[in-house]
Amino acid sequence: MKKFSFVIAVVLCLTTGLFAQENETEQNKSLSHAQVAATAYVPYFGTMLLSQTQLFVPLEILSPVMCAGSGLLNIPAAIVNPKYTLIGTAITETSWAGGILLSKYPNIFGNPSLANMFTNFGLKGNMWLQYKGYETARTMAAPGIYKGYELLSIKDVVTAPFNSKILSQKSVWIPILGIGSTIIVLDCLGGFNKSVFATGESYLGNYKLPVAAGLATVLAFSCVNFTLTGVGEEALFRGTGYEEMKVSFGTIPAKLVDAVLFPCVHIPQQVVAGLNWSSILITTLEQSAVTFLLQWIYDYSGLQSSIATHMWIDVISYVCAFAFTGGVENNDFSLNLNFSMKL
Repeated sequence: MKKFSFVIAVVLCLTTGLFAQENETEQNKSLSHAQVAATAYVPYFGTMLLSQTQLFVPLEILSPVMCAGSGLLNIPAAIVNPKYTLIGTAITETSWAGGILLSKYPNIFGNPSLANMFTNFGLKGNMWLQYKGYETARTMAAPGIYKGYELLSIKDVVTAPFNSKILSQKSVWIPILGIGSTIIVLDCLGGFNKSVFATGESYLGNYKLPVAAGLATVLAFSCVNFTLTGVGEEALFRGTGYEEMKVSFGTIPAKLVDAVLFPCVHIPQQVVAGLNWSSILITTLEQSAVTFLLQWIYDYSGLQSSIATHMWIDVISYVCAFAFTGGVENNDFSLNLNFSMKL
């Protein structure tokens, strides 16, 4: 595991550099609308295509393929924001490598979820870099093309799900409470036979833990992992693709396209997982409804609010999945590998 320790050290060192370089961008206000739009549409639609590789790429090489693909989608951001993007890409690709390396040690406590967290950081970190490229490009656009755009740091978005001012907004806590309650009710209707409450035991993989320890571990893990997910997915899908489509085509077309494409990103994963088509259709419709909600939150309260909502919905879903299926050994509880928002 010395190699893995080295990977973590590299990620930490590079992350320090990323924070230092965050606001060091040159402002040359000469980019056309088409040039700025390219920094949004290349990663946005490219990610849609990249998600489809899960349908035909063998599982043993899926992570390296996704790693390379998501890294290449950083190119438009690197053109307008080179230093920040290159440092960030070094971090994300190193994290991918760490996840791939860790996956070769299945007996380490927490696998496969721990390995998946590192690959998730790689993918969602690249989404954040792509957003920062678009954000920078907008500030470099010729006058009159774009209206004001809130500039956010990585600190702003990572802390958003834990910011009391954001969580106290009705546009945030009401959706979290409503959707969270629905998730809990649906899980209850599914039965308690495999739940940690019925068996009095909890298993992370085949590791047996006291119920309280298991729930606490899963909650802590999910808060870290889904903060990364909320930041990456909201930054790319709402803050980049949806935002640019509103400017290019209008609000209604942007809402419809985003509400179709965002759920479709998740379909290949569901197909690989063996879900039948009726279940996939129902899940897709649910995700489409949640997408409209996230768009509304983004338009009404901003990116930080949609990140916080997205993150806590995922956390509730994930912790409940463990609570209702993690009470037996060899359970089917696992981390969503690439894209979340599983209801």
